[in-house]
Amino acid sequence: MFDLHDHDRNASIRHHLPAGLSDRIALRVVKFMRVFADAFFARRYGHRAVVLETVAAVPGMVGGMLQHLKALRHIRDDESWIRELLDEAENERMHLMAFSKIAKPSLLERALLLVAQGDFFNLYFLLYLLAPRTAHRVVGYLEKEAVISYTQYLEMVDAGHVESVPLRKWPSTTGTCHRTHACVN
Repeated sequence: MFDLHDHDRNASIRHHLPAGLSDRIALRVVKFMRVFADAFFARRYGHRAVVLETVAAVPGMVGGMLQHLKALRHIRDDESWIRELLDEAENERMHLMAFSKIAKPSLLERALLLVAQGDFFNLYFLLYLLAPRTAHRVVGYLEKEAVISYTQYLEMVDAGHVESVPLRKWPSTTGTCHRTHACVN
């Protein structure tokens, strides 16, 4: 691993260097997805966040579903894995709800989200069945891309290029602040 330093925020983003074929495939899948996000949303970070959160909710749902089926097949307790994975999917859904109220995606963008989510769900499901290690690495690289996108978004807010959303205007679906940048404002 190595650190990518963001000197403006004194933050570092840990990057897992691809160690084998599985890791390289996972990284290429995420970079391929990033090309479409960059092409369609460019610097519209609120809309990009909606896409990220739509896709980010899929792995927890797929993992929870597959753990549920495995527990049924083996007639055993899942040791709370199903609930943990579904809670993660729910957490990402709540992020999606918050960003969708801020970004207000158009009907066309919602249609694209439906296609992207449907495609990603089916492809991730197959990937998880065929190569679970690669599927887990995809999640790690997706999270890294989310950190990069959100860091760029916050830099745009700090620079005054994007309007900051005051905490009182955040949608009620978010519940609490979760120590986001909006908490500081």
